Amino acid sequence: MLDRIANLTWNHPRKILAAALLFAAVAGFFGHDVEHHLKAAGFTDPSSESEQAGDVLAGALGHSAQPGLTVLVRPKGGGQLDVQDPAVAGEIDRLVTQLGKADYVGHVDKIPAPDGKSLALAAQLSTNDFEDKGGLADESVRKLVASKSLDLGYGGYAPSFNEVNDQTRKDLTNAELIAFPILALLLLLVFRSAVAAALPLLIGALSIVGTLFMLRVMSSFVGTSVFALNIGTALSLGLAVDYALLLVSRHREETAKVGFTREAHTAMMATAGRTALFSGLTVAGAMAALMVMPQRFLYSVGAAGAMVGVLSAVMAIFVAPALLAVLGPRINAFSIRSGPAVSDTSTRWLAVARGVMRRPLLVALVTASAVLALASPLFATHLTGPSAQAVPPGQQSYDVNKYLFDHYPREVTEGVSLTVRGTTSDAALAELRTKIADVPGMAQVSPFQHASSDVAFATASLDKYALSDESQQAVRDVRALPDPEGGHLLVAGNTASFLDEKSSLVSNAPLAIGLIVLLTVVLLFLLTGSVLLPLKTLLMNTMTLAAALGILVIVFEKKFLVGLLDYPGPYSVEVTSLVFLFAVTFALATDYAVLVMARIKELRDSGMTNEDAVAHGVARTGRIISAAAIMIAVVFAAFAVSPVFFMKQIAVGMSLGVIIDATVVRAFLVPSLMRLLGEANWWAPGPLRRLHARFGVSH
Repeated sequence: MLDRIANLTWNHPRKILAAALLFAAVAGFFGHDVEHHLKAAGFTDPSSESEQAGDVLAGALGHSAQPGLTVLVRPKGGGQLDVQDPAVAGEIDRLVTQLGKADYVGHVDKIPAPDGKSLALAAQLSTNDFEDKGGLADESVRKLVASKSLDLGYGGYAPSFNEVNDQTRKDLTNAELIAFPILALLLLLVFRSAVAAALPLLIGALSIVGTLFMLRVMSSFVGTSVFALNIGTALSLGLAVDYALLLVSRHREETAKVGFTREAHTAMMATAGRTALFSGLTVAGAMAALMVMPQRFLYSVGAAGAMVGVLSAVMAIFVAPALLAVLGPRINAFSIRSGPAVSDTSTRWLAVARGVMRRPLLVALVTASAVLALASPLFATHLTGPSAQAVPPGQQSYDVNKYLFDHYPREVTEGVSLTVRGTTSDAALAELRTKIADVPGMAQVSPFQHASSDVAFATASLDKYALSDESQQAVRDVRALPDPEGGHLLVAGNTASFLDEKSSLVSNAPLAIGLIVLLTVVLLFLLTGSVLLPLKTLLMNTMTLAAALGILVIVFEKKFLVGLLDYPGPYSVEVTSLVFLFAVTFALATDYAVLVMARIKELRDSGMTNEDAVAHGVARTGRIISAAAIMIAVVFAAFAVSPVFFMKQIAVGMSLGVIIDATVVRAFLVPSLMRLLGEANWWAPGPLRRLHARFGVSH
């Protein structure tokens, strides 16, 4: 296949480039407004108990039990809010009427503060989707509910998520403004030519535009999270740099031997083109595994990552070779510096690899111990999830939420919704209320009311914050109570949603992890023909991931250097981010493994011993992977400017994973383990050897 692509890109390069431009135009036309068709984060599992409870109550009552949005009313200039004043009372009644007209608002309660200085207009929403539809409700409320005589603020779950959503859109633009100039400068330094440096930007741009188009199509069939845009942009630029570096460096290596000829072009495609294709497929496979997760956030970024992996590989093996064929020697035009090319063998990397392989067991043990030590904090981490704490300081809802927490009962801000489905008697409901009130950690439980003949509901409050350990245990204990006679108790609210989120991740993650492992093993076997090398790669990737997540805990939970990151908390690791980081870090670590393994395999097939092939493979890819790792880390790190706490954690985690894999793992663990395994690196049982001979890829 690659021979045919090489011939096509050599014989008809201008047609391929024209087709690429046409694709970009069509994709850009249909995908330019994709942002308006995407939904908010999507951290919940639609099949969870808390979501079912919300749906049952919304169906019977017409709205949720706990407020999804709160309008805080205070007098201008502070002081007491005189609700007995006819002018103030009339204005409040008008605000209630306007609030009731807003989209997705089903019911409004007036809740005075105990100190008399404010009034909360608590809106129960007619939708259970607080993250997305709640955002639409918030925007509608802010348009309809305004006052010239009173001071108004908008808080609660829905406005908080809406502001976080808007902030992530701004973060995408800010990250691009930061990353692109730095990336352009680094590309000039690495490629040594202004023309060559433009190649990864072109591949990245085509991949981004194509991903936007595919996300637009996807959003027509299934709810798609806005966070898919962030991962699509970052990963597109990162993989574009990887593959452009790989192809251009190999192009320069081959043309230095035989000139700008078809022979050099074909050799580049057979080696670097093959590696880029396999790398793109492994990245796509690892990311696609997230699509089995029920959370909109996870399956959306998984789909986006899979699209990027495929698109980046396709652009790398079609557009980049076609452009190289058209440009010929002009690819090196406007050179800005001299010195060794990234394709040259690095004497430093060669010396490191040789030194490691002289004492492979010692190096492997010391390095593995250091990595495991970095990973150890992960086992005692305190996880958190979506809540009002996700709103960064400076956002309007941040101050309103803080005021509500400080001045109102907790059921206003973090109520626990209790729904009983079934024909349960009033006496049984009263008995259930008493049992719930006796649970440690429960502060107050309202009497049950009937929403319909077979649905009753009540609202409870907790002693501590919604995601505290004490509150989580209290909700677990409530759920463990026996059901009332004739009914079934369903618990919802922020605490219950967080518990359900963790449970969903635990139950669905094994399938996603299994798919990632299976796809990685199969693809690496097809590339190397070895059984042990794919397993070694899995081990290396796991250690990279564990070390990166361990450092994440040290930084964001143990507060190490948080001042440099301008991080105000919460001082916990966001639970969904762990799954996301697992897939992305695993994908990128496999990407680098493919780059190194493909070169080592090529050198060994050429007649080198295992030790020489490893040393020269590491040395030949040393500058390429180092440069790629630095640049992709810059792209990811640019998202750390986000004030949204889980975006900052994701950005730092991805940057750490890339750097750890490109340095510690590649410099020490890869050569030491391959030296210890020796010729066993390339072993496979007879049936698998025959399978590889038939279906595998050979140089």
